[in-house]
Order: sequence, then C-alpha cells, then structure tokens
Amino acid sequence: MNKGFGDIPVRQIDEIQKQLHLYHDIVYHQMKGMYAIQTPVKNDFFTLILFEKAEGKHVINGREYPIKDMQLHMVFAGQIHHWEYKSTANIYQIFVHREVFERLEGFMQYPALVYKKKPVTELNIKDFQKLVREFQDIRDELRSPSPVMNEIMYSKMKIIIRNISRQLQKNGEYFDIYESHPVLFDFMSLLAKDFKLERTKKYYAGILGINANYLNVLCKKYFEKTATEIIHSHIVDKIQYRLMMTDESLKDIAFDFGFQSYGYFSGFIKNYTGFTPKQLRESYLKKGNE
Repeated sequence: MNKGFGDIPVRQIDEIQKQLHLYHDIVYHQMKGMYAIQTPVKNDFFTLILFEKAEGKHVINGREYPIKDMQLHMVFAGQIHHWEYKSTANIYQIFVHREVFERLEGFMQYPALVYKKKPVTELNIKDFQKLVREFQDIRDELRSPSPVMNEIMYSKMKIIIRNISRQLQKNGEYFDIYESHPVLFDFMSLLAKDFKLERTKKYYAGILGINANYLNVLCKKYFEKTATEIIHSHIVDKIQYRLMMTDESLKDIAFDFGFQSYGYFSGFIKNYTGFTPKQLRESYLKKGNE
C-alpha cells in the first residue's frame, strides 16, 4: 500500500488481487465478522459493498454514513474512506479496476455526481437478494474461468449498475432536480464525455441550446457551484488521479487533456491545487517510498 497526499494510504487493486489470488480486473470478495478500516484509505478502484447485517459507520470523503442491515455502499476511485461496524452476517464486495469502470460508467442512468452524493442505498430483502445473486454469479465465474468469462462478468456488472440506478431513483433525492431541469442532467452527461477537449461553460451551454449565464444560475442554485467550477473541478480530479496512479509523462497527460502547452497545463493545475503537476507527482512518489 502506497502513501498518498497528506499521508493517506493508497490501496491499489493489484494488492487485492494478490491477497485473494484473483487476477481479474473485476474481483469478488466475501467476508464475515469484523473487518474495520480504522485508518482513512484511498482506493485506486471502484468498490461496491453489500452489508447483510451490520451496525456502525462508514466515512466517505469526510461525510459519515450509518451502516445498517441490507445496504449498498459505493466508493469511487480516488475517494477517501474508512469504516467501523459490528457484524454477525456476510458482507459482499466487488472491486472494479478503474479502467474497466470507466467503460461501465456509460451504463449509469445518471451522472456520476449523483451517485457520489448518494453513496449509500437502503434495500428491501428482495432487491438485496437480487444483488447478492449477481455478486455471486461473478464469484462463480472467477472460480471456473471460461473463454467467455470476460463478456459474462462485464454483462453482470452492467446489470448490477442498472439495478443500482433503479434503487437510487426510488429515493427521489436529487432526481427531482433532473426532472425539473433535465438540462442539468444533459450538462453533467456531456461533461463526462467531453471534459478532455472542452473547458468552457460557453461550449456546454451552446451544445445544450441555452444561455451560458442561465447554465451558471442553475448550477449555482442546485449544485452550489458555478458551471465553470464544476467543469474545472471535474477536470482537475481526473488529472490528479492520472498523476498519482500512472507513470505517464506530464506532457502526454497535458496533451491528452487538450492543453496546447505544458505551461498552461501546469498553471491550470497550480491555480486549483496550489501545486504544479510535477510537485504533485513528486510529493506522491516521495510519500510512497517512505
């Protein structure tokens, strides 16, 4: 386990794979009893957790969520989390490599921002058991590999993601916003697709067929951020992840994100983080070697 910024350990999926002797990019793990994560950790992969019977707390990105029976918890790559709980029953987990999840993300019914705002979902027994069966189908595929295993597991993950979307929709929270102002849903979906190439609210407003100032007003009212802040925050988050989790050259990352010069790229990152891309990566590497 490497050390990340602020001495937060970074847990990588290859550690999980080696520990469980499962070397697929989608990994199933079931545990029973106590397994506290008392020290905050940042994962470099997407995690789904089903708590069958438990009581405690799960802190995700600084926000505390109660752990209860028959819940689904989601932790996205790059988020910091830790938990404590009392348990007498099974806990089911699926770990998904970030690159695989980026492909699956397109099957989410709503923008990732919605799922991150609502990372814990209460389930009834029928829906809980349905998800457990999907998790266990992935377990069975890992136990008995076949030539079509990748396709089957990928299909199973699509089913799970769609089920999660349906569960979130039942809650109603946040979704009233998108029903009342579907342009915000379109904006977040468009941002997830075009963020590497476009960084201005004018571009997104133009594609959506609305005035840029109107987009700004909606974002401020419902997300408490300007449209530009949302765009830049999304881009910086993706770039920081690449700086920490890959060994790609800084110039290649800058080019991939549509920056025409390294100087502009460096200044953009420093404006939002207080550090240049080089300083961020050096800080990460230094702490990872401590």
